[in-house]
Amino acid sequence: MLKNFPIRPVSAGLALLALSACASVPPPSGVVNPDDPYEGWNRKVHSFNMGVDKAVMRPVSSTYSAITPKPVKEGITNILRNIRQPWIFVNDLLQGEFGRAKGTFDRFFLNTVFGLGGIFDVAHAAGLEYHEEDFGQTLAVWGVKPGAYLVLPFLGPSNLRDGLGFGVDFVGNVGEIGLDKMDVEGLQLTQFSLKVIDARYRATGTFEALDQERDSYTFMRSAWLQNRQFEILNGKMAKQNTEEPDLFDELEGDETEE
Repeated sequence: MLKNFPIRPVSAGLALLALSACASVPPPSGVVNPDDPYEGWNRKVHSFNMGVDKAVMRPVSSTYSAITPKPVKEGITNILRNIRQPWIFVNDLLQGEFGRAKGTFDRFFLNTVFGLGGIFDVAHAAGLEYHEEDFGQTLAVWGVKPGAYLVLPFLGPSNLRDGLGFGVDFVGNVGEIGLDKMDVEGLQLTQFSLKVIDARYRATGTFEALDQERDSYTFMRSAWLQNRQFEILNGKMAKQNTEEPDLFDELEGDETEE
């Protein structure tokens, strides 16, 4: 679901507290999945999240898609990504990925200076592709185990390791800290609102796929776990020989085409 929101530490904390009350709820099958011990709770939160999306986020995303010109949408995505680049750079370094760190720094410099503050992705033409990093991924590289799978209210799939990562992302995201230091009234609220809308708009393909699934919870869990591992390994995850559909390929189609 939506990723890297400043409110995630709060929601993660509330979710973890709620687990103590709901962890005894068994999954529908009555068999506890060792990788998803809180499935009963997680399914309830997943249903809540899907309801919120249907009632609020889907109409907002559809309206945004319909009335906003494609170049404007692309510019918004580029700016939001550029704001994240300094924190991605820090995590590249913490993971020992010095080549990727250099690429992140070069990308941020080019887009900030020659892309008018990140509106235009001029670094793409130079062969510098965008990639995501966060402290949850850094913890994984350091060998921290993921812990139980969780579904957080409003935010979707996660795990205990990423819950800790959310808190560090919140206090350490130097790009957003820089926005705060600018002390421009309404700037942070505008940035946050655009981040939510942009993330939902770009996830249109995933939600359309979920609508086609008989068990959207299982599909979301499988897709998220596969995608998260792909991110942690920087795209180096080996393809598995299986007759089941590659759920990561479903997520790769999230970049909405018009």
